[in-house]
Amino acid sequence: MATINKKLFSHLNVEDDDPVWEKFARVEFSKKNRFPDNKAFLVEAGLVRKFYINTTSDIDTEISAEFFFAGDIFTVEEKGSGVVYESLDRGLAWEITLEEVKEMFAVNPECRFVQNYYLSRKLNAAMKREMLLLKNTPQDLYEYLLKSKPHYIQHIPLKYLASYIGITPISLSRIRKRIN
Repeated sequence: MATINKKLFSHLNVEDDDPVWEKFARVEFSKKNRFPDNKAFLVEAGLVRKFYINTTSDIDTEISAEFFFAGDIFTVEEKGSGVVYESLDRGLAWEITLEEVKEMFAVNPECRFVQNYYLSRKLNAAMKREMLLLKNTPQDLYEYLLKSKPHYIQHIPLKYLASYIGITPISLSRIRKRIN
């Protein structure tokens, strides 16, 4: 039986012998896989995109909001939230139901540390992204990704990267041409 690469998730500060690891189920996924609701996932390999579907215009458009790489965690809430989590390539994740997570928090107060860590990271990342989007031009954002998150440039398809920056793929191509 395969086991979780615990070193990859060492930032969670969960002991290797903690029984929580046994609650996760292995999930191999292919490209364009959509993740089910009411679950938390630890990404061991692959790339997952979080996006919203904008239905305010005549044509539905997808707006990329976040990307998850190996070592990241994400939770999928109920479908009514309008958020979709979809894999961009093949990979491996470990899933647990949100109900099981709630039970762990009730039984083991030390799990709250993991929850607080996760939530503080998410809040800090969201605040930083908001400030980047408000204060910078799309070219500034692309240059920031080049410098601070080169793995985004290397692994995320350009059409999703453009959506993440808030521009069209054609505009992103122009920015890349100017920079090179």
